[in-house]
Amino acid sequence: MNCRSVVMARHGFWNIGDALRSGAASALVTPPAPRLAFAFGPRRGVTLDVVRRLVVGRSGHCDVHLIDEKVSREHCVFEPEGDALFVSDLRSRNGTWVNGAPITERVKLVANDAVGIGETLVLVSPDAQALRALDGESTLVLTRAPLGLLTSATSANAETLAQAGGLVLEAALALNGEDAAKALARAFATGLSCDEVVVCGRTPEGAVRPKAAFPTGASISLNASLVDVCLSQQRAVSVEEQQLRAKHDAQTTTVVRQRAFVVCAPVPGPTGPLGLVCGVRSAAFDSRELALAQVLVGAAAASLRLSVERSAGTAAAGHLVAESPSMKQLVAQVQRAAQSTATVLLTGESGTGKEAIARLTHDASRRARGPFVAINCGAIPHELAESELFGHEKGAFTGAMSTHAGVFERADGGTLFLDEVGELPLALQVKLLRVLEEKLVFRLGGKTALSVDVRVVAATNRALEVAVSQGTFREDLFYRLNVVRLMLEPLRSRAEDVLPLAKTFLARHAASLGRPPPVLTDEVQRALLAYAWPGNARQLSNALERALVLKADDGALSLADLPPEVLAPRRDAPSPAGRTLGELVAALEREQILLAMKRSRGVKAQASEALGISRPTLDRKLTEYAIDWLGE
Repeated sequence: MNCRSVVMARHGFWNIGDALRSGAASALVTPPAPRLAFAFGPRRGVTLDVVRRLVVGRSGHCDVHLIDEKVSREHCVFEPEGDALFVSDLRSRNGTWVNGAPITERVKLVANDAVGIGETLVLVSPDAQALRALDGESTLVLTRAPLGLLTSATSANAETLAQAGGLVLEAALALNGEDAAKALARAFATGLSCDEVVVCGRTPEGAVRPKAAFPTGASISLNASLVDVCLSQQRAVSVEEQQLRAKHDAQTTTVVRQRAFVVCAPVPGPTGPLGLVCGVRSAAFDSRELALAQVLVGAAAASLRLSVERSAGTAAAGHLVAESPSMKQLVAQVQRAAQSTATVLLTGESGTGKEAIARLTHDASRRARGPFVAINCGAIPHELAESELFGHEKGAFTGAMSTHAGVFERADGGTLFLDEVGELPLALQVKLLRVLEEKLVFRLGGKTALSVDVRVVAATNRALEVAVSQGTFREDLFYRLNVVRLMLEPLRSRAEDVLPLAKTFLARHAASLGRPPPVLTDEVQRALLAYAWPGNARQLSNALERALVLKADDGALSLADLPPEVLAPRRDAPSPAGRTLGELVAALEREQILLAMKRSRGVKAQASEALGISRPTLDRKLTEYAIDWLGE
């Protein structure tokens, strides 16, 4: 693996030789005749050969990267010509100094010259041995060299580093941030022999949140001061920090404190660290391992950053099917509402795409780099709802074997989507209102409040005003949620969206099946437009997925592939004239069964209980009325 040349220095020293002709740039290698030398810890000299132009600055794309606020993004440049070495200032803010005087033009360096770059002092000397008499904080240089050159240890170590190099290359080439973070965690664990590794991201407000771990479920106790030093000084640091570890036997689990060492390396970004990578093991980390930690993180940083920018940019561009006037107006309202932190309430029938609008709101906002967490309030058992929303402490109730973070904590710095918020029990509505007002979360069984910064988007298909009048929904919570209210029209009211949505769903489902998306014939298009779609976009998606799954070939989609209810739709408001009592009762019974299945989201046990009939009776009725439930 090849890495860009990087320097991380704080009050360090370099030593530059006067002959710069031989060899390619390499890290931590001492050739017979020193060419370019630098200090690696007090009283330790290391040399570096260079034959090309060397740009020094604070920016990550520079050949030599100095972590120093007094250094400009592109500060100065060293240029070898024959046996001579020249330095030029690149219009830096604090200037480049040679022998105590700022330079304004290109200067030729001679033996014993001193070049000041921020808080770093570069010493020009033909002999690297001079550095051994100097004390200074560690300076680290990484260059275009195989990763194996970072150590001259045993072949086993070289093999381990080669494996780490392959993993970090995998992270650098990853197409999304999640894969990059997982590969980086494995590379960190392999290269540094860490027992556990956690990759953390930063919210827009600066909070640190875990993104990936190796092995799965790994946890590391971090000292806040260690994190602050790592992020503020933008360098890899290590400290001894006791870790909590669980020991199991046949009957009990015991949590003990163990002596351990933690290393933290920042993930560089365009305007500051994007996060950090933390590893823990029982042995201390030396200077070269801290250097390696920064190499591994720096190599994968571009993929981690690229995935964030790509996801935010794509969603913010409004990649949402919106051909009808009502949807175009709704998207415009979402783009405006996204710029504020006000609570958004989405209303409309089930299946109209409220979660897609919530995601668009998040991705178009300044919180796009933060997490988006969605939870269906109606699908949580009442006895677990408080724990899922607000979290619980270990031992808070029977079965609480460990501390659990609720959705508010997991969405800290981002957006929380509360779907079917009208289904929350009254007792939890009170606590939800308190969190929305105070931005403080109390875990179940906890004694201290946790501050959270969450933007809430709520959704419901119920008429909350009616629920308020009936006493099933708190009036104060309704007004707290009803700040920016957006209404999603049903699919039957926006026919312009039906065919574009159908093509989008077909492409998505065909890709998951590894098949090309079929063409829609004219008859199929007319049938799709003629149907009322009571289940809205969700029903349309399910109908097309069913058609693809059951389709025997890859030809055009025909009428025979569509579900029967689409071809012969039941009228929503039939006239009772000319119909027998039995027909009216059957129609009412079918409607009530459909309603119960919708409310239970297809769970037959809940639907049969709500209807007051047995499960076998419900199955028989579903067959009798030709109800093929696919989430309609």
